Amino acid sequence: MQKKSCLLIVDDEDCGRSILEILLQPENYQLEFAINGEDALQKADELLPDLILLDIIMPRMDGFEVCKRLREHPKLAEVPVIMLTAISDRATRLKGINAGADDFITKPFDKLELLARVNTIIRLNRYRRLSTERMRFDWVVEQSDDGYLLLSDGNFIKYANSAARLYLGLLTENIASTKFTEYLEIQNFKQEPTVAWENWPKSNVGDIPRYLVRPETQNSQLLWLQVYILESPFDNFSGQLVRLSDVSEQMNLQQQMWTFQSLVSHKLRAPLNGLISLQLLDQKNIDLSSQKAHSLLNIAKDSAKRLQEQILDILRYLDSSQLLKNDNTFQLSELPILLNKIQADLKLNPLSIHMDNDLVSKSISFSSQGLELILHESFTNSKKFHPNQSPTLEISVTTLDNKTILISISDDGKYMSNQELNKVWTPYYQSEKYFTGEVKGMGLGLSMIAKLVSGSGGSYRLFNRDNTPGVTLELLLPFENCEFPQNTPTIT
Repeated sequence: MQKKSCLLIVDDEDCGRSILEILLQPENYQLEFAINGEDALQKADELLPDLILLDIIMPRMDGFEVCKRLREHPKLAEVPVIMLTAISDRATRLKGINAGADDFITKPFDKLELLARVNTIIRLNRYRRLSTERMRFDWVVEQSDDGYLLLSDGNFIKYANSAARLYLGLLTENIASTKFTEYLEIQNFKQEPTVAWENWPKSNVGDIPRYLVRPETQNSQLLWLQVYILESPFDNFSGQLVRLSDVSEQMNLQQQMWTFQSLVSHKLRAPLNGLISLQLLDQKNIDLSSQKAHSLLNIAKDSAKRLQEQILDILRYLDSSQLLKNDNTFQLSELPILLNKIQADLKLNPLSIHMDNDLVSKSISFSSQGLELILHESFTNSKKFHPNQSPTLEISVTTLDNKTILISISDDGKYMSNQELNKVWTPYYQSEKYFTGEVKGMGLGLSMIAKLVSGSGGSYRLFNRDNTPGVTLELLLPFENCEFPQNTPTIT
């Protein structure tokens, strides 16, 4: 409902105020009254009216002085003033104009003339205020670090501020003909996670955040944009107001935390266990010259050496951004060795590995450290959720096209509901409490898999196996030195 326009009527005579009230009351204005100049200035400051009807002839402070003081007041300087006068000579009008009056109405009032002039001034003032507010809004939005988009009902971009144009690479001359979702595909932005974008452009259901991810290339850094749909501030606009916030730094920090946790967890446990042999050597009944003592000492030496190597490895890769920047190629011929190493570390059943013959001589754009973390996390989850913590894993590595490979990891664990499958990629979401009643770990594993894969230009999916217990994790990764295509296939 539109707010009533406020009119402040200033007249020292009761009769003058009453006549104006009778004439203006049917027009549905908010009418306020002042009986002298001082009263007028005080009420104008309190009310900030849309129009002041100001009588000229008043005791102590006439209308000219009141108008002059209004124009000197920083908050009231723009308020329109119509002077009411019984004198219509040229000198009076010039004096009123010099004082800052916007218009004049001569007493006695002609009703139609009065209403026409008041309505015109109110309309012009409203337009001026809207224009001023729009200018302020435009300035604030253009200076913002966040990107803002106005999308029409057809999902076309109607407006983009400077930050949004920078993030999305938009040219201003092409904005009007640009469809938002199609443009994201052209610019190789990935919509993560998929479930959060299924009802676009409606507001997201639940607490799963929406992200746009642009993988790192030789010419651009990895970019994470969190996407919000806001309530539009404009009347009669049926589209969406979208905010894009650059959260790349936060994502990188979260990834660093997870990387450190994962490295410490699976790299340090085995050598630390080996150092327990030193405690056995401290037993009183053991002969330090015996073969058993020598064996325990060798185990401790090997464990200490391995521990040193692993700590140096952690320090070298503590900044998880290196997982995407340094040594970001992996020879696929080494994949079976890496898989069997993780299998041995986790004490899993022997793996079933199938890899296309033509992949042995190829490389993917992914660091060995990053791929090891992803595979270790996947195998750990398969073991954790298996009824006996002893899963049988099947790994398939195939060529999806000339630019990407598909790594498929299937286990024989439990079935997951669709609700769980949709939430497992959310940071700090811990599915195990719904399976075992326990809460282990940080709930960051799968979300970091998603971030590492997306940051390298890949895709991912987790789904239940057909006609057999267990789930399958699919990873789509680009080959080495492969420029990300405009329409990179996405696993859906």
